[in-house]
Amino acid sequence: MRGAMAGLGIWMLAALGQGDDVPSGWVTVAEETFEHVDFGEPGWRVDEVPDDGPFADAGRFFRDRGITPPPEAFRATAPFGQGGWLTAESYTRSSGASWTDFVAVVSDPARPDNRVLRIASPAHTDATVIRVSSPLPPTYRLSLRVGFPRFGDGLPGLNGYDDEEKGEPWRPDDARKQNGFYWLTILDALPRPHNSVWIHHHRKVVIDSDNHFPPWMEVFDGEGFRPSGEHPVMMFAIDGRGEGSEMSGKPFLSFSAGGWQPPGAIRAVDAYLPDEWYDVSITREGDVWILEVSGRFRYGGRTTYRVGIDARQACVWHFNRPGEDAGDCVDTRSFASLGPEAPFWPPGEGWPDFFMFGDPHSNYYEGEVLYDDVRLEVPAHPFGPSQLGE
Repeated sequence: MRGAMAGLGIWMLAALGQGDDVPSGWVTVAEETFEHVDFGEPGWRVDEVPDDGPFADAGRFFRDRGITPPPEAFRATAPFGQGGWLTAESYTRSSGASWTDFVAVVSDPARPDNRVLRIASPAHTDATVIRVSSPLPPTYRLSLRVGFPRFGDGLPGLNGYDDEEKGEPWRPDDARKQNGFYWLTILDALPRPHNSVWIHHHRKVVIDSDNHFPPWMEVFDGEGFRPSGEHPVMMFAIDGRGEGSEMSGKPFLSFSAGGWQPPGAIRAVDAYLPDEWYDVSITREGDVWILEVSGRFRYGGRTTYRVGIDARQACVWHFNRPGEDAGDCVDTRSFASLGPEAPFWPPGEGWPDFFMFGDPHSNYYEGEVLYDDVRLEVPAHPFGPSQLGE
């Protein structure tokens, strides 16, 4: 992983220009506009079933419940962008599928001369993520545009699915009860398509949408909270102090109505409109994350939602990276099903920051969404190797 991130140093020098004074503020070290992207020919391979923890597709949690082996499936992986700083990875259980059904560059419906990325899941057992290829540097600002989602409506009926679907084999419930996508998210492990349980256990901070019926969250409509699963926009951090559960992971710290809601409350900041573009960013400086979404919303109109959180003070799940102290957030407890060899937050351990967007769930979500203008920035000053990642 050092290779791609070491390239950030070269790109930063190129951005500054040799002999230039180091400017203040931020400098772009990697960017993808999808105007000239080349994904190559990744091809499908038989799913190797990544072994990345007890909640992985063939992990101990599922083996102990007799859920093994996982379904026969296929993966395709393609590094792309300057120096291969981004990676696209898709998963499907359909042999002979065309990769362009999952990942394709298309015309922008709002401006046909612009090229954008379409991420699609033709079936709920398909999944695609775009991720950073290596851990993020210590301080960063990520930004992109998200728009024109077609991942359900949160209303009774099919909710964007073609037929009756189940979250099997990892979950037995009706998949139609939830359908959505990730706008931009920070994970504590390498993002790739997985069962929904694995994803839930590895999130740090999240901007996402989950269309669901019956509604299990509340949306702020400008005057109060109303139960609704229709196009919600969620901005949340994962509460490392909360109890959580094996199936859903740790609980939420949700931002809505201008402030952080009580721990465990599931409240959306607003609702998106399906034919709009939104500007999204996540910034990390020290222990503080800043989440931001701008655009035209159902209730708030054209506005910007922006919030910061002190991850150390709030014990945002696995906020500390390798070599960083977790302080009072260390928690040696574990789920009874996994035992003491799988503590929640062991001392001396750290977790790198990775970002992803798309549909990572290989047992839920069906539809498509567009992305554009993905950008990674780092501080222009001070300039030094400490900003270039590991």
